[in-house]
Amino acid sequence: MERLQLIGKLAVVTGLLLTLTGCWGRHELNDLAIVLGLGVDQAGDEIKVTAQVVIPSGVSSNQNKISAAPVTVFNATAPTLFEAIRKLTVSSPRIAFLSHIRVLVFGEQFAREKGIGEVLDGMMRDPRVRPDYYVTVARRTTAESVLSVLSMLEKIPADKLYKSLDASATTWAPTTTVNADRLMEDMIGPGHSAVVAGVEIRGNRGGINSNNNLTGVKPEAQLVMNGLGVFRKDKLIGWLSEVESKGYNYIRDQVDSTMGHIRCEEDKGYIALNTLRSNTKIKTTMNAQSKPQFHVKVETVSVIASVECKQRIGSMDAITAMEKKGSEQTNKLMREAVNTVFRKYKVDIFGFGQELEHKYPKQWAKLKDNWEEQLKDLNIQYDTKFMIKRVGTLDDSFLKQIKE
Repeated sequence: MERLQLIGKLAVVTGLLLTLTGCWGRHELNDLAIVLGLGVDQAGDEIKVTAQVVIPSGVSSNQNKISAAPVTVFNATAPTLFEAIRKLTVSSPRIAFLSHIRVLVFGEQFAREKGIGEVLDGMMRDPRVRPDYYVTVARRTTAESVLSVLSMLEKIPADKLYKSLDASATTWAPTTTVNADRLMEDMIGPGHSAVVAGVEIRGNRGGINSNNNLTGVKPEAQLVMNGLGVFRKDKLIGWLSEVESKGYNYIRDQVDSTMGHIRCEEDKGYIALNTLRSNTKIKTTMNAQSKPQFHVKVETVSVIASVECKQRIGSMDAITAMEKKGSEQTNKLMREAVNTVFRKYKVDIFGFGQELEHKYPKQWAKLKDNWEEQLKDLNIQYDTKFMIKRVGTLDDSFLKQIKE
């Protein structure tokens, strides 16, 4: 009896093994081209894809030759994104492997004219592509050009872009990071439009795709984060300046730390302030006429980084006066950002509509169809509590004693 039971179990196990298909989609590592940066440009009515692929020997620790490029780029053009990606094999000896993408770069012309929605939809639909890569727009240039610039500190340019965005977003208020998940939510969410960080090429454009970028003290061409691109639905419609980008990030509670300044009272110098942390809350209410009101409340904590003038800072009265200036300046940043976006672009990138929907869904249902027309008349109040906790290791600056 036991023998029959054992035979029966073996038969079941054998049957189950026959149903297993194994790794049907398996590829050998040597057959794959690891793509870390993907660029999308316009090519007439088609899509031009640029893939920045790692060259293993170029990033190997035992590779001492500076002339060995760490990456190469391949291009292909087709009517759809994944046709172009598959078509890369015409010039690449390996199959493009997209699971490790760090940055997705759109050319400015493509973002303005075609829109980024269809490409994002394709990328999000592919289960092999993780949506944690950063999305950016190549400002005044193409995605292909951006992905062709070699960098000094980071061997892989796509890695450089990713880390530059990360570092800048946490230490410099005008910059922000947007991954694919958040970008999709911003584009389809009610009462909210998307923004994407811009990257541009500065310096000698002859340095693009040149090893001269790796052999000199100063690179011929550099990739620089510059401004935030404003979108209506999935199309780029304009750019925020550095000041406006800073105001936007304060309203969106996306300022971790940053550096700024206020003017001195006695002369034309500046007092540099290092913002250690910032917190923003938006309170939404309805007035007697059933119109929405928004109260943007910001709390920041800063320390004095430098005093480039003769102003005395060692007293509580001086600290209070500086805190008042800092509050007024932060309020001005936010107000100018809102006025520019609402009057020039007529979209809500700040999420006021989103706040209204969460707090007053019935009122939002009545207002949402004409929300963009109502933006310029919104009642928004700004209130910044600007706190200076430390003045550094010096009280008053010694500049007054050494300058006439």
